[in-house]
Formats: sequence, C-alpha cells, structure tokens
Amino acid sequence: MTEKNAYIYSIGHGGRKIEDFINLLNIYEIKYVVDVRSKPRSRFHPQFNQKKLHELLNQNGIGYLFLGDKLGGLPSEPSCYDEKGHVVYNKVKGMSFYEEGLARLTSANEKKIKIACMCSEIDPCDCHRSKLIGSSLSEQNIPMLHINKLGHIEDQETVIKNVINSTLGNDLFSDESSLKSRNSYR
Repeated sequence: MTEKNAYIYSIGHGGRKIEDFINLLNIYEIKYVVDVRSKPRSRFHPQFNQKKLHELLNQNGIGYLFLGDKLGGLPSEPSCYDEKGHVVYNKVKGMSFYEEGLARLTSANEKKIKIACMCSEIDPCDCHRSKLIGSSLSEQNIPMLHINKLGHIEDQETVIKNVINSTLGNDLFSDESSLKSRNSYR
C-alpha cells in the first residue's frame, strides 16, 4: 500500500491580503495550491487573479495548479444542476471530469505532496471545497482540513455537521447526499 500524507488542506482567499494568505500556506507547510475556482479571477481582489497568484506563489516557493475545470463548484455540464439552478454535488461526483480532478489530488497525496485546495469563500461551510471535494476525499479515507478565516484548522467532519445543521436544519434523515450549492447559477 502506498503511504499518504495525513491530510489535504483547503483554504479560501476571502480577499485576504496576499501576504497573510502566503503566511498561512507557510505555517501549514503547503507546497502546492490547487485552484478549484471555476473562474480563477477576482474582480475585487486582483492579487488572486490566476496569473498574478501563480506568479506570487512561485516567488514564495509554492507551486500553483489550476483544476477549476475539473473540480470547480460551477461545472459546465448541465446535468449537474437541479431545476432551480443549484449544483447537486452527488451528480458532479459521477462525472468523468470530476473523477479526473479528484485523481490528481489523490495522486499528490500518495506522493506526499502537501497541497491546499483554494477557492474564494473564506468559510469552508459556504464552499464546495467541503461539500463536494472534502466529502469525496473522506469517501477515500483522505481527510481534508480546512484553514478558516482566523487561520485555524477545522476538520471535515465538523464543517459538514455545521453545513447540515445550517442548511438542512434538524431533519434527522438529512446527510451529505442532500447537499447542493447555496445559490442558483442557471
């Protein structure tokens, strides 16, 4: 059996100062940022536009890889959306493009490359990093740790419990399979 890293991390830029963002990556010894934004740009925070971010990370000894086309929260495949335009994460999980992206993460994990999946949302409860990617990794026994707004770690199980409680309420029969995007995109 191939030995793995203990965790894959996630982080949201949330408009942080780039220095603070890079400092957090260094604190957790992240070697690669995997950009999982479907659209790798930020109108209000240009330091997080794909080209600029790639450049700044490389200057600080951190690699950059864009996988938003495979692991992004807004897939181009229409069948991944419900009738109201919400992304249904269990539908995304069955798509070949998503499985290819997930395989890249698990391969990096097997090679012991310390990576962080990055998106825009600073709160992991608000992002597909936890509801889609973290959930998929958990199914493969690879835990995801989320770097929150304060720079502290929240584990996947805690984040998902918070998501389920806040979005699905006290429904005793709700679980991760019910999760969708917060907003409608179609």
